[in-house]
Amino acid sequence: MQIRESSFGYWSSQPAFLAVASGAALGIGNSARVPYLMSEYGGVAFLLVYLLCLLLVALPILVAEWALGRWMRDELGAGFARLSQASNANRAWSWLGRLSVIGAVMILSYYSVIAGWSLGYLFRGAGGFLAERDSSEASRIFLKLARDPERSLAWHTLFMVVVTVVVSYGFRDGIERAARRMLPAVFLLTMAFAVLAFYVGAPEEAVRAMVTPDFSRLGWRGVVEALYQAFFTLGLGLGVMMTLGAYLPASVPLVRLGLWVIAADCIFGILAGAGLLSLLMAADMKPTSGLALIFQSFPQALPNSVAGVALAVLFYLLLFLVTLLAAATLLEPVTRYLMERYRQTRVFAAMGAAVMVWFLGIGSLLSFGVTAEVRLFGQNFFDWMQFLTSFVIVPIGGLMVCVFVARILPRDVSLAVWGPRERRLHGAWRFCLRYPARLALVVVLLHGLGLLDWFAGLWAVPS
Repeated sequence: MQIRESSFGYWSSQPAFLAVASGAALGIGNSARVPYLMSEYGGVAFLLVYLLCLLLVALPILVAEWALGRWMRDELGAGFARLSQASNANRAWSWLGRLSVIGAVMILSYYSVIAGWSLGYLFRGAGGFLAERDSSEASRIFLKLARDPERSLAWHTLFMVVVTVVVSYGFRDGIERAARRMLPAVFLLTMAFAVLAFYVGAPEEAVRAMVTPDFSRLGWRGVVEALYQAFFTLGLGLGVMMTLGAYLPASVPLVRLGLWVIAADCIFGILAGAGLLSLLMAADMKPTSGLALIFQSFPQALPNSVAGVALAVLFYLLLFLVTLLAAATLLEPVTRYLMERYRQTRVFAAMGAAVMVWFLGIGSLLSFGVTAEVRLFGQNFFDWMQFLTSFVIVPIGGLMVCVFVARILPRDVSLAVWGPRERRLHGAWRFCLRYPARLALVVVLLHGLGLLDWFAGLWAVPS
């Protein structure tokens, strides 16, 4: 059983594919969470566990998604149905592909809203309106933007238009060309940001916080956070990597490419994280994560000088570029699904996918203003979108990929999916999917649903 040829063509080269895959992995979560997690859970102690999780959990799943996409060469629903038929498995596995597409739409819908805000902050930073704000003023600036539906909608729409244009040009003329031009710019901007942040910040304290190992602060929660970050940082469980793998030749070495993507992801996270920590510690602020770090803590830590303006421009331009690259790869599986399922042209499919994402994003956008008080079990629409994608759909998707490859696929089919290169690693790959990766994703799923905290509470000793 051979890997069939792609009817859509291939990436122009392995470096071009690495640029696209790395662009899919870099994103808001990497720059916003890594510095916080390292400072919270013991610096290098957390980093070592994180790297181990990347190699034993994230890398096998990343390779599995590339290999599945390369073998299927199809939209994900039909691809899993065909692979299930070849394996004499239940055709219900085709829903795994559809679940991935649904997850991509949901994540991109609120991802676009956040990216739109970063565009708004880029212009505010360039005008010098962000530096040296106290906590209440920084919060007021953010809420003024987030609660203004017209401005937020304008930025959200602008971002989705740019993403749609990139994807409409095709995976080579659009996504690949954008990645080959923007990824070097991302790393240059990251280095410039880190150097300038070290110059005006507190580099000694930042480096000490990141490199000093403190295993006493790691704990079980630090290990779980490392598992969670390792899985989510590479954009797994969303069909993105499977769709990118559909354009790979059969002869490429998947494990080697995966190691390069992990290296790029780690370098970006550590450089951006070191710069952010340097600024925060110079301002005597404790690192936070997520939206609070990007739109409140970071502006508070900016110096009121030309350097502060430059840092704001570098940071928010950097965020815009990495979100644009990641968003283009998130829109691609939805576009492919519409193209092949409903026989649409790429331009029409990309526009249709973008409109779905745009409409769904309005719900997240309004959650900070008009519908802020509309809640279900204490969560608004934006909270539910984040919860369902990050803690339910994505980990379940990754877990099902592990089960499908390691348990459902017969060995001969698994070897065919793996391809002709690096055959000596096939057994180790299947073992990692069967045990460390699958067990780790069960832990991530339990953690996201709050069950680990519940179990820990049962074992807690009353004081």
